[in-house]
Amino acid sequence: MTTPARHHGLDAARALAMMFVLSGHAMVSFTVTPVGWAIQDRAQFLGVDLYAWVVRAFAMPTFFWLAGYFGRALLDGAGFRAFMRNRVTRILAPLAVMLVPVSYALSYLWDWGREVGTRAAVADNMPKLKGSEFEILLGHLWFLYYLLWLSLAAIAIHVLARHVRTRVPAIFLPVVVTTAVLLWLGAMHTDTPLGFVPDVPILVYMGAFFGWGWLVQARPAELARYSRYAWPALALAPVFLAIVIATLYRGLSVVESPPAYAIAASALFSIACIVFLLGACMRYLDARPRPLLQLASRASYWCYILHVPVAVLFQILLYNVPLFGPLKYLVILTATTVICLGVYALGSSRFSPRKTERTQRAVSRINAPQR
Repeated sequence: MTTPARHHGLDAARALAMMFVLSGHAMVSFTVTPVGWAIQDRAQFLGVDLYAWVVRAFAMPTFFWLAGYFGRALLDGAGFRAFMRNRVTRILAPLAVMLVPVSYALSYLWDWGREVGTRAAVADNMPKLKGSEFEILLGHLWFLYYLLWLSLAAIAIHVLARHVRTRVPAIFLPVVVTTAVLLWLGAMHTDTPLGFVPDVPILVYMGAFFGWGWLVQARPAELARYSRYAWPALALAPVFLAIVIATLYRGLSVVESPPAYAIAASALFSIACIVFLLGACMRYLDARPRPLLQLASRASYWCYILHVPVAVLFQILLYNVPLFGPLKYLVILTATTVICLGVYALGSSRFSPRKTERTQRAVSRINAPQR
């Protein structure tokens, strides 16, 4: 039997999502709005606030979509044991190893940033970071922690609903669930969870994207439709974004909960961006592998774990350096990217385990078109 080819387009989507996340965090210190970051640079640009909001709206949901897609492929292609082994080695182990050092590094950097530069107080209407009762905080590693919970939930739901068949497009799941969650919260986006007690609304919100990817993996025709609808989705996204910007500009979110239509527009903006990213990558980047995108895709987990402390370090180091803001940002972004990819390349070349024949077969089936 011929081994089905990988979807190089989804590898590219994962790489690009990681680049968006990295570029967004490298830029947070240049925002005008105080967000409780380690340091706020003297060079501030309102456009950075918009970019940070846009990246926040779709980049992490894209990661959850891809995690759901690849997780379903692994479970169906290699079985329960291989799925659980993958969750342990790819998610639980990195989280367990890096949680304490990353948490202490962020704590030190935030204290250092407070000493180096003054930080404006976070406004009352800004979403508050939800801390933990423990000294150790999840920080940006909340993604891995929540992915573990969603993986366990997915197995249970998969077993219970494996004989259920429905013709409803998978995209209806995030449309309904994410809009409902944001309406429940009375907000146009979710907060960043830092504590170890799962925040149920955030878990359900991100679970909708995870479930969306999980369902699409078994429906290759639906993924193919995203390729056709990529540009229409991109055309709709600015319309939804304009509604969100107008709502924020009028200051409705300061004195009261944003209106339902703005909340729905925010949810639909995230979904439209994801459809465009996935569809465009499948349409234009699926034919053959791109070495740089493949490297970034393979390194995405480790880059995600490492990039925030590295980016914040350079933001603090360059705070008093008299450089033009965009140039300073390019230095931070370039240094962070090179260090993260370099650490991954060094580690993978020295410690990469040899794959068994069964693992090779399983990996070859992940992300493969289904007949």
